[in-house]
Amino acid sequence: MNEMKTGWLLYNTGDFEQNRMFVSHIQDKGKAVGLSLEIVLTENFELSTERLPDFVISRQRDYRLNQRLEDDHVPVFNSSKVSKICNDKRNTHRFLEGLPQMRTQIVDAEHPDTPESMPFPLVVKPVNGHGGDRVMLVNNKTEMENALSEILPQPALLQEPASEAGKDLRVFVLFGRIVASVMRTARDGIVSNFKRGGSVELHALTDAEEALAQQVIRRFAEHGAPLSFAGVDLLYHHGAPVINEVEDVVGSRMLYKVSDIDVIDLYIRRIAERL
Repeated sequence: MNEMKTGWLLYNTGDFEQNRMFVSHIQDKGKAVGLSLEIVLTENFELSTERLPDFVISRQRDYRLNQRLEDDHVPVFNSSKVSKICNDKRNTHRFLEGLPQMRTQIVDAEHPDTPESMPFPLVVKPVNGHGGDRVMLVNNKTEMENALSEILPQPALLQEPASEAGKDLRVFVLFGRIVASVMRTARDGIVSNFKRGGSVELHALTDAEEALAQQVIRRFAEHGAPLSFAGVDLLYHHGAPVINEVEDVVGSRMLYKVSDIDVIDLYIRRIAERL
């Protein structure tokens, strides 16, 4: 029998507390394939070369922690390169330049004004937000200033809203391959996240959706940042899919709700194959 390999599940405390059942599922699936997974919280993170794991599953968003582990030759899923690109929406937008995206303007404390070339309405969101946090549709300058006041001095994005607001597609990617997709529809407004009450259904990709998702996957792979387990999120503008963002610490509750795909089992098995 092969020796049990030890991995770290890297979390911040808040996310860990919200995902205890998910963590337990990962640990159970790990044991089944000879992987022992220890929970390591970022608040207690201390790196010692005397106690390095065989691998790390990073479920936190600070790419620098992943990079420190990689510098000591520890495989990290997702890598620091993926984390750096995906957890700052400015980086994601620039990285995917040339692919279909909504028009975007970066706003910070020094340049808080709406550009004349982007008329209202606009979507306002923090560059480091996730899960629909502080994503707002604004219709005039007063609403925009109120929205920005909840984000600044952290940078924000102003974006042209997609014509089919409140609808988006999460494409689940596992080691460079699409495994499933889920259509999300907002209960009201533009935020369609499952945790915020959005409805979800399993979705069969159209040729256009699959082609765009594959372009994103290839872009990451070609730049040395292959997607281990991630979500490519698409919006719809005048009938065509466009890229919204790429989720590094991707949640999978909605996929379990609408399908019998055990994506965590698949993820853990594919990690084990690579060690």
